[in-house]
Amino acid sequence: MRLYKHIFLFIVALLVGNCTFLIAQNLEVISLKKGGEVSGSLNVNAVGYKAFGIEQRRDPFAWYLSGGLNLTLFGYAAPFSFSYSNTNKSYSQPFNQFNFAPQYKWIKTYTGNTSMTFSPYTLAGHVFFGGGVELSPGKWRVAIMYGRLRKAVSIDIADTLHYANAAYKRMGYGLKVGYEANGNAISFNIFKAKDDPASLPFSLPEHVITPQQNVALGISGRKTLFRNIFVNIEYAVSVLNNNQHANIDRVDSIGTGKNILQSLLPGNTTNRYFDAVNTSIGYQGRSYTVQFKYERIAPEYHTLGAYYFNNDMRNITVVANTRLLKNKLTLGSNVGVQRNNLDGTRASTSSRVVASVNVQIAPTPQWNASVNYSNFSSFTKVRPRSEPFFHPEQDSLNFYQISETMNGSMAYSFGSENVKHNISFNGSFQKASNAASGTAPPQLSDFLNGSLSYGFALTPANLAMSVALAASTNNTSGTTTSFFGPAINASKSIFGKSLKTSWSAAYSETKAAGSAASSPIVNSQLSFTYTPAGKEGDGEDKKSNVSSKSSFSVRANMLRQLGGNNARNAFTEWTITFDYSYSF
Repeated sequence: MRLYKHIFLFIVALLVGNCTFLIAQNLEVISLKKGGEVSGSLNVNAVGYKAFGIEQRRDPFAWYLSGGLNLTLFGYAAPFSFSYSNTNKSYSQPFNQFNFAPQYKWIKTYTGNTSMTFSPYTLAGHVFFGGGVELSPGKWRVAIMYGRLRKAVSIDIADTLHYANAAYKRMGYGLKVGYEANGNAISFNIFKAKDDPASLPFSLPEHVITPQQNVALGISGRKTLFRNIFVNIEYAVSVLNNNQHANIDRVDSIGTGKNILQSLLPGNTTNRYFDAVNTSIGYQGRSYTVQFKYERIAPEYHTLGAYYFNNDMRNITVVANTRLLKNKLTLGSNVGVQRNNLDGTRASTSSRVVASVNVQIAPTPQWNASVNYSNFSSFTKVRPRSEPFFHPEQDSLNFYQISETMNGSMAYSFGSENVKHNISFNGSFQKASNAASGTAPPQLSDFLNGSLSYGFALTPANLAMSVALAASTNNTSGTTTSFFGPAINASKSIFGKSLKTSWSAAYSETKAAGSAASSPIVNSQLSFTYTPAGKEGDGEDKKSNVSSKSSFSVRANMLRQLGGNNARNAFTEWTITFDYSYSF
C-alpha cells in the first residue's frame, strides 16, 4: 500500500500547487470523507504461431499491452486508459489510444482520443482527439465537444496510388441541449466539421480529394400521453459542402436571403441538403405493447460526424409483444416494409418485406424453450437508362428473392446443489429462393443445422464436463454438403480455485454428396489459468477482501487438418498464448 500512498500524496501536492483549480472548485459539494483512491489494471498478451505443411497465415509473434488507471480524489473520478501493440508500428504517437475521462457527480469530461454521440444522424460515435463534457444537473442535459476528427495525411507525389490515402486535417465541434422530466424529453443538437485546406502543402486534383465542410442539426423528443400512449420523434438536417474551393454566393433552394444553415455554412455550388426522420407511436397495455415505427433517410444522406450511414431508404414497421400465463409465455411479432430509390433517380428499385414471430415459454424453472420464424422477401425492378430503343415491357427485369428462417432451442436442467445436469438442443432451418422474370426456373437453397449437448458439474470437486454433437447439411444449386462433428470439454479448479485447468477437443468432417473427398479437422486446446489469492486489506479494504489481484494464463491450441483422401492437404497449426493481468 505504500506505493498507492505515495501516488496519492503526489496528486494532492499537484492540486495544492494549482491555486486556480482550488478556487474553481465548490468545496461544499466535495466529499472530504471519501478521501483518495487509486485503482487500475495492466494487461500483457503475447501470441506465438507456427504452421507446418502450409504457408504461415499470421505473424509468428505478436504482443499487446493495455491498461487503465482510475484516480479518485474526494469523490472526483479521473480514469485513464491506453493500449499498444507491435502490430501498429507506424502510429506516430506513443500510444495507440489515449483517453482521460474525469467525472464528478453530474459532470463528466472527455479528453484525448475519445468519442461522443449526439444523434444517429449528426454526431454518431466518431472518434476525435480533443475534449468534451456532459452535464446533467437536475433535469437538464448539456453536451459539448471540440476536437480533431482526422489528421492530415500527405501523399507521395511519385506514386499516384497513394492519392486515395491523402486527407485534409478535419476539426469539429458540437453542442447538445436537452430537458427530461417524468419520462418526457426534448433535445436539440448541432454539429459542425470543417477541413483545413492549408493542412496539405498543395492542392490536389478534384477527382482525388477536396476539402469538405458540414453542418448538421437535429431535434428529438419523446412524450407519454394518457399514461399508455408514448410518442418518439427525431428529425435531422445535414448540409454538406463537398469543395470549399468553390465557395461563392448563391441563392438557397429553400428561399432567397439567409437562413440558419446559410449563416453557419457559406453558400457554395457544391452544397448538398439532406434530411432524416425517425418517429414511432405505441400503446403500452398491462400485458402487451403495440408500436408503429416510421423512418426515412434521404438519398446520399451523410455527415462528417459518422463513419457510415444507411441512406436512401424508407422503413415502416409494426411491432407487437404480449405476455401470457403469468409471464411464462411471451409472444412477439414484427412486420416491416422497406423501399429505396426515394427520389426515382436510380436504375433499379427494391422493395423488401420482413416478418418475424418469436415464442418463448418457461413452464417451470427447469424447462425453457423458444421458437423464432422470419420471412424475408425482396422485389427488385431494374430498368435501363432512358434511351430511344427502350421498351419497358421487354427491357425491364423483375427479380424476386425469398428467404425463410426458423430457429428453435430447448433446455432442461435437473440435479441437486452438488451435482447439476443440463441437456440442450438447438436447431435451425433456412430456405432461400430467387428468380428473375423470363429466365430459367428459380434457384433454391436450404440449410439445416442441429446440435445436442449434455453437461454436468460436480460442485464440491470444482469439476465440469460436457459433450456435444453437431451436424448440418447445405443444399445449393443441386450440390449437397454435409458436416458432422463431436466435441468434448472438461475443466477443473484446484488449489482452492487458484489454478483452473481446461481441455477441449473437437472433430469435424465435411463431405460433398457424390464425392469421396473429405476434409477432417481436429481442434484441441489446453489452458492453465493461475490466480493467486489476494491479501486481505486493511480498514475499508476488508469490504472487498482483496487489495490486489493478478492472473496468469497459458493456452496452447492445435489445429490439424488430416487431409482425408489426399495426404498432401494435411497441415498443422500451433498457437500459444500467454496472458498476464494485474489489477489493484
